[in-house]
Amino acid sequence: MAKLDGAFGDFHGKMGNMVFYKLNGKTVGRTIGKVENFTEKQEEVLKRTELISPFLNPLIDFIRIGFKNTPKPWGWDFYSVATSMNKPGAIKGKYPDLKIDYEKVILSKGAIAPPKNPKVKLTGNSVEFSWDPDTDANGAETRDQVMLVAYFPETLKAVFLSSGARRTEGVDQLKLPSFNEDTIIETYMSFIADDRTDVSNSVYAGQLTWKGDPS
Repeated sequence: MAKLDGAFGDFHGKMGNMVFYKLNGKTVGRTIGKVENFTEKQEEVLKRTELISPFLNPLIDFIRIGFKNTPKPWGWDFYSVATSMNKPGAIKGKYPDLKIDYEKVILSKGAIAPPKNPKVKLTGNSVEFSWDPDTDANGAETRDQVMLVAYFPETLKAVFLSSGARRTEGVDQLKLPSFNEDTIIETYMSFIADDRTDVSNSVYAGQLTWKGDPS
């Protein structure tokens, strides 16, 4: 059943053989029914979405912060921005052989200075992130806090920290879950301003491999 909202009539729901829903702040409609044939371009768009959506889902709360204040077209939210940036830019290959390019993933975008010379290493059950504080860089403040991500592509899961050490400390750790098998870890860093009004662009910090102990 379709519903009517708003002063000017905003349909959403099913009406006849049409379904109406919100997309980027606008009401759109489509015919209900199975599409038998897609063009290759349409199939490529679907494939890109199938790759990016599962990647972003475990990072929803991180990208909510990372794109909160990023300039957006009217009606877009943080997820729309994250998808629009990563669906073209963070996928490599030629259709149908597409895959995520983890080095080009963007998890935050803003005006403050990003982490300089990011490095990662495994220390016990944690990833140690380090960086050059670079407090003289344009847009850097000593009270900026680091934001950390460890993403596990084989399980489509992630752990992250959205308010870590100060920029001046140059090091912080992110605790990992326990693994019984060798596990690939893709890592990312950003900074967030002390007043939470802006962030830096995220940077790729490198790939690690956790050596599991099956015993």
